[in-house]
Amino acid sequence: MNFTILGGDRRQSEIAQFLIAENHNVCTFGLPSINNVKNCDTLEESLINNDALILPLPASTDGKTVNAPLTGDIIFIDNILQYRPKLIFGGLITNNLSEEFSNRNIEYYDYYKSERLTVKNAVLTAEAAVAIAINCTDFSIFESKALVIGYGRIGKILSRYLKDLGADVTATSRNIGVLATINADNLKSENTNRASLIAGEFDYIFNTAPFPILNRTFFKNCKKTAFVEDLATNSGIDMASAKEYEINAGIYSGLPGKHSPKKAAKYIADEIIYYLKGGKNND
Repeated sequence: MNFTILGGDRRQSEIAQFLIAENHNVCTFGLPSINNVKNCDTLEESLINNDALILPLPASTDGKTVNAPLTGDIIFIDNILQYRPKLIFGGLITNNLSEEFSNRNIEYYDYYKSERLTVKNAVLTAEAAVAIAINCTDFSIFESKALVIGYGRIGKILSRYLKDLGADVTATSRNIGVLATINADNLKSENTNRASLIAGEFDYIFNTAPFPILNRTFFKNCKKTAFVEDLATNSGIDMASAKEYEINAGIYSGLPGKHSPKKAAKYIADEIIYYLKGGKNND
């Protein structure tokens, strides 16, 4: 097949290499030059005679342009659709874009809706989160107290990693059933609504919930020595308050693409090949 890869981070570059290894033809636009891969000079050149178009994860951050952080190229989705691509792959495709593709009778596949991929991505995120915590502090996870806000895919895996490294782990949820699961997993549990009240007890704090929990009150109550990682997308973290109270805090989103791009790319490429062979999300 002839693939066009548009925009994205290092994962997109690695996807190109995986597809070439599978004997597919690949060209790119909106990415830095890649060895052994044709890098097109114009969007038009990249979209002529392709069988499938691969957008990044996330496909777009504004609903209008392709996410292309490595080059700064502005790639309007409307311009892409003028060439009527046969098949579009992308991650976190918004409802508006899905509707636009459907209205134009364009086949598309959101690879990030696959449970296979999201679980593997959660593993890479948790692994990177632990590495960042170790590298950004002068104390150890062993015998520390760690708070994991949210007990979804990432929260579960991260909590297990921290516990295995010897931390005293508390995980939070607003759901009664999830709180019971946390206890069943031999962890301490707290309601997420109490996160600000208990923040001062912890050395490491990891937020995986996409809600404005890391606010002024939260940082006011933190230990001065605490390290806070916000792993959630659009959580609304109050970095100004973190700075005011001199808390070592940071936003750490998109970790698989930054810390494990080759492995993260393989998972996406595997999902694309799986779809082309007739598989569907969560088969």
